[in-house]
Amino acid sequence: MALAPLTDRARVAERWWLWPLALWAVSRLVSTAFLGAFAGVQERSHWTPAQPDLLDYSTMWDAHWYYIVAVSGYPVELPRGDDGHVGENAWAFMPVYPMLARLLMLSGLPWEGAAVLLSVGASAAFSLVAYRLFQDLAPGRERFALALVLLSPVAPVLQLGYAESLFLLLLAGTLLAWRRRAWEWLWVLIPIMSLTRPGGLALALALGLWFLVRWWRERDGFPVGERWMLVGLGAWSALWGFGWLIACTIVTGSPGSYLETELSWRSAYIGRQELVPFTPWPIGLEWWFGGWWPVWLVGIVGAAVALLAGPWARGVALEGRLWTIAYFAYLAAVWFPQSSTWRLLMPAFPAALILAAVRPAWARGILLAASIALQPVWIWFCWHHNAPDWTVP
Repeated sequence: MALAPLTDRARVAERWWLWPLALWAVSRLVSTAFLGAFAGVQERSHWTPAQPDLLDYSTMWDAHWYYIVAVSGYPVELPRGDDGHVGENAWAFMPVYPMLARLLMLSGLPWEGAAVLLSVGASAAFSLVAYRLFQDLAPGRERFALALVLLSPVAPVLQLGYAESLFLLLLAGTLLAWRRRAWEWLWVLIPIMSLTRPGGLALALALGLWFLVRWWRERDGFPVGERWMLVGLGAWSALWGFGWLIACTIVTGSPGSYLETELSWRSAYIGRQELVPFTPWPIGLEWWFGGWWPVWLVGIVGAAVALLAGPWARGVALEGRLWTIAYFAYLAAVWFPQSSTWRLLMPAFPAALILAAVRPAWARGILLAASIALQPVWIWFCWHHNAPDWTVP
């Protein structure tokens, strides 16, 4: 018996991958054009000669730390300054990305080629997984939301020698597994994700919040087996959230080595201070804006609340909103605000689904155009090296 021909809608659904890959290709052409233009006017820097080629230009800044990890691993003895404090070192950079790049280098690729190839490949895979995730979280908003992510002001980092593309791919896969209740995938993805970029503690908080919401809403309809599954996954995620700290402690023999390493990066701004949760933002905003810091803090918190509690957020599934809330809470607890903040906001990419509900259509067009226009601004101020340069990417 002959099969009935596919309807136009069925054909589109069968080729769902065409849109995200086409959008990814366009977005990479845009970012590559901007990066190439800036590489052509780059002066000699710590990492490159004047007017470097695109690969060299794409592996500046922290990409050099990933290179050190890829070829030398991690130090057993930590560098210390004259004051006895731990200095900047490779332990601040997690191992999955540089180790995968090292595997690519076994084929004969130089570090620069391996790092960029890994980031570009991961960004393409991310576009596919994020599109599927967006379809599940807010059907009908997935196309514009993905465009907003791939063409965002910090989108050039998706093809640089940084771990962001790989982390976003793993995060999108983790959130999709959570949304579809594919628990077995979460047990596997959480450790890999947590050893690529910090995210395990935020995910543990998101799962905990989801547990509480379901307990409140469903009561007897919340299966006992699923409750225990969530408790186990939350504990698993929290464990791996501290996993790199534990590894650093075991190898170096110093319980505070990882935290001291991380704090060394902010010491150039505010000197050596202990990490007290939820104090870095007031301290940082005061450093940046002086006595006006409370106004900025209220404005930032108000903007986050308006985004996540406003009417546009209601069309986004609970998992996407809870992850964004948990990740913002994680940044509020530990992150010192500086020029890398824009890059650190990328894991909150499900928030693009909220912005995708902006009406009318011309307002969305302005939002997307502004995102693209801000790409060269981000490159100039955060990636392009203008000595003396303190606006790190």
